[in-house]
Amino acid sequence: MIEIDPLRAAGPVLLGSTREAAGEALRAWGDPEPYAPYPGALPLDWRINGASGVDAVVHCGSTGVVQTIEIDLDFGVRPRAQALLLGQDMFSVPAEQMLAILRERFEVEEAGDGYTVPALSLGMGRRLSAEDFDEEGDGYSFDNFLLAGPGYYDPPPRRSAGGDHGS
Repeated sequence: MIEIDPLRAAGPVLLGSTREAAGEALRAWGDPEPYAPYPGALPLDWRINGASGVDAVVHCGSTGVVQTIEIDLDFGVRPRAQALLLGQDMFSVPAEQMLAILRERFEVEEAGDGYTVPALSLGMGRRLSAEDFDEEGDGYSFDNFLLAGPGYYDPPPRRSAGGDHGS
């Protein structure tokens, strides 16, 4: 079970913890491997391919501390793990139902092919559309999420039209 604690942690991995501490925490899910987000980059992050059908990437970057935690379901796999947010399993509760629960308490924004909850610094997505599932919509739940620290989804600050030239 992965308890999603917005602005704080996903399972045993704490936002703001050191890269080393995050690697140790990930051992609860399997064997983490150093990860580089693109060819030629230094492997400053962690990746784990979980046997439970759930994969994780912990992004630390050059800061050396956990900036974001990304959790993905393996495509076409029924997970043996749950990702609980507000007591609801994000991997099995239909996405529209999960959105309704979140909208009762928070502003939810549509973001391309996913959604964000800025107050929770949480992004959620699903790779397929409702047409890709059976008539009951089985499986049409969120299959990935990204958890970050406060302000991650805040818009960039606006600059005044004339710029700030001081007095």
